[in-house]
Amino acid sequence: MLWLLAAFAWVVSAQSPYQFKKGREIGMHGLGLGLLGTGFLLERNLEPLTAMQIGELRAEGLSDFERWVTTRRSVRSHKASNVLLVSSQLFPVALTFADPTMRKDAGIISNMYFQTGMINFGLTAVVKSIVKRPRPYVYQSTLSLEEKMTGDARQSFWSGHTSQTASMCFLSAQMYADYHPDSKWKPVVWGVAAAVPLTTGILRMTAGKHFPTDVLTGYLTGAAIGILVPRVHRRLNK
Repeated sequence: MLWLLAAFAWVVSAQSPYQFKKGREIGMHGLGLGLLGTGFLLERNLEPLTAMQIGELRAEGLSDFERWVTTRRSVRSHKASNVLLVSSQLFPVALTFADPTMRKDAGIISNMYFQTGMINFGLTAVVKSIVKRPRPYVYQSTLSLEEKMTGDARQSFWSGHTSQTASMCFLSAQMYADYHPDSKWKPVVWGVAAAVPLTTGILRMTAGKHFPTDVLTGYLTGAAIGILVPRVHRRLNK
């Protein structure tokens, strides 16, 4: 890891709004890797719902705010949310290469990109495996037990698609704002950053994959991580 951090460090320009600190970078990469490893181990040991547990689930016990998604199961929405998820991972990369000022700082930006992705993905995996919330489609009587008795079927909270999309979109917007504090395009950039994960979350609900609270929590968590990681790296005089 040390050689990788060293590679990041030498390409930070003097005009960059960010600065590289080896101790901080090691700590943040360590946090991300630790969360990823913990999440992986927890997911491996996650036991599927039993037929008895599935039979005890009742949509009537859910609030009106949550219940409506238990009748949704759109394959088209699922595929569209996957497209947005994959596309959002390219936003920071595309923004960096399109902006000459940011391109000079490709090293520190790559550093923040990996930290954001690892921390968000790892934290999401850990929480999903601890909470073990059944997905909305598990409440549908028309689906077979085989579809419901999987580890993934009880990983509803929180929405990983929404949180990962939000983390990358808000990371991109925060970096753009830091490099161009006086830009007239900032409202547009922030607006797009907010709209893409919101759309992803709606698609995840209409796909029957997540409840509204899953999406809301994932959105806020991903956005917070995407904003905080670059802010932690700001130069003190900025």
